[in-house]
Formats: sequence, structure tokens, C-alpha cells
Amino acid sequence: MQIQSHSHVVSSVLKWLKEDEPVWLCTITSTWGSSPTPAGTLMAYCKKYGVAGTLSGGCIEEDLLEKMQQGTLLTDKNHQQYPIEMIYGGSQEEQARFVLPCGGQLHVLVEHLHASSVTLEHFSKLDYFLNKREIIGRKVNVYSGEMTLLESNIQRGINRFDPENKEGVYVEHVMGPAYQMLLIGASEVARCVAELAQSLDFSVSVWDHREEFIRNWQVQNVAVYNDSPEKLINEKFSDENNAIIALAHDPRVDDFALVDALSTKAFYIGAIGSKNTCTKRRERLVNYVEEPELLNKMHSPVGIDIGSKTPFEIAISVLAHVIQERRYLEQSLRK
Repeated sequence: MQIQSHSHVVSSVLKWLKEDEPVWLCTITSTWGSSPTPAGTLMAYCKKYGVAGTLSGGCIEEDLLEKMQQGTLLTDKNHQQYPIEMIYGGSQEEQARFVLPCGGQLHVLVEHLHASSVTLEHFSKLDYFLNKREIIGRKVNVYSGEMTLLESNIQRGINRFDPENKEGVYVEHVMGPAYQMLLIGASEVARCVAELAQSLDFSVSVWDHREEFIRNWQVQNVAVYNDSPEKLINEKFSDENNAIIALAHDPRVDDFALVDALSTKAFYIGAIGSKNTCTKRRERLVNYVEEPELLNKMHSPVGIDIGSKTPFEIAISVLAHVIQERRYLEQSLRK
């Protein structure tokens, strides 16, 4: 299962360090032009266990892994194992070699970590906060490798600070919890959405009280719930890093779950149906929500109009809209 990269990479780093395995941690600190992944993306490598996360999905990983495995990063650049700053795409030759279009560049901070008490405590706390679905940051001195945590007055994103004293250069990287998606109704469209959403960095769950629908639910790595939607949504899917989408096309399933969803901070709330169906749904729900304005949070009909007809086409339409709204969320948090 592919889950939000920050949580996955941090938990992998912690696991490997606890086994006293050295770990390479790579962080994209900035990008220029067109780049395959955004600043803040993480990748970790352990000789025993392999790779967690990704930087580009291609040649950049191969180049870094070759250098890590052969030890050239330590022997050629960094005898004392302090962080290394690397630039990919600094020339036209590199842009072609690493498939970075339009003058793109990736600036990568590479750390070589060992299982000291300080390092274990640092990543244990990062893992703890991310698992609690709370925002947390880390500050890394580029010159010395000293690591500290950032817990207050922080916003998600990554920045490099370059004071006149080169020994004071540092990177601040603030991470948030994993994105989650709760699908209301174990329909065929929900199955298609669930299969695609996992590769888009969502941890996916489905809720449906109809036993005949969930009995044959066969999507791997998707949690299935059939208890009270109110309790489920309030306890597990209430913060802004959630998407809640009603796909049952049955008011006995969709309506009350949507009422509960509209009272949360979820960044995306949607419901499937024709314009006529969605109009009738709003007329019903206005009698149950605390404030009628809450209905404006609901994308209904759900998705982007691409003329979709089949379940997978509808799923692509839905997820395209969710991705768009997720990007708006991330941009707003960086301001």
C-alpha cells in the first residue's frame, strides 16, 4: 500500500534505526522550473531493507542509490558524514540525463543517519506526531547535521535559511499527517476510486451499513466500516487532511453520512448523482445540517465534467477534482 510519503518514510527510518541500521534520508529542499515532485518530498534508503518514498520515480533515485551503495558520497564529498546538498538538473546535460524538462532543477539535502539516542528520539517524536495526525517540523543544520523539532507556530512546507555565517545555514521542514479518503457506499464506482486513490497518496477506507455490499468488498488495503458513521467520521476523518465522498447513490446510505461530514474540516466533501438528484439531496439535507451554509462545502455533482460514463471514468473524474482541491489546500497552507 502506498500511503502519504512523509508518514511512510519517517516510520521506515525509525524502524531501521531501531534495528541499528544506518539510513540515508533525502529531502527535496527546493525546485526550479518543471520538476517531477514538489519541495518537501522524502526518500530513505537502507542497505538491508531498500527504499521508502521517492524523489522522481526514475533516474535521480538510481544515481543517488548508486552513490550510496558504493559509498562515494562519504569517500568523495563527506568524510565526516555531515549533510550534503546536491543539485540535479544544473546543466542541460543533467536535465536530459535525469529527464527534467523545461530547465527543471531539484535541490536535495542528503543526510546519513545512525542510531544515536538523539536521532532515535528525533524520529520517534516525528513518527508520534504524524500518527496522531498533528503537524510537526524538523530543523536541520546543513553544516553540522544538528536536528531539532518544531512544534509551535509552524505551517506545512519547507524552507532553507542562509545567514551570513555559513555554519548557521539550516533547513526547516514542516510535515502534516497523511491524507485519508473515506468512501460512503461500497459501490462499483467506490471500488474504482479506492484502487486508483491509493496510488495518489491516499489511505482509503469505505463505510457502508449494507452487509450485502460489503460482504464481497475485495479492494486490498482498504479498511471497511459498518458502525455509526457519526462516530467514525468524528473520530477518524474530521481534520482538514480528509476527503469524504458519498458514492452509494442511495439516500439511505449517503445522506446521514454527509450530514456528519459537513460538520468536519475535511478539505473535500462530495456526493455522486445527476444535477436533479443533487438538487433533491440539498433540499433534504437542509433540514438536518446545523447551518444551511454548510451545504456549500459539498461538491455535488462530484468530480470534473469529462463526459465520464463507466465506473473507472467516473473515478478518474472524481479523483481529478480531489487532487485539484488538495493542491489548493497545500498552497493555502504555505502562505
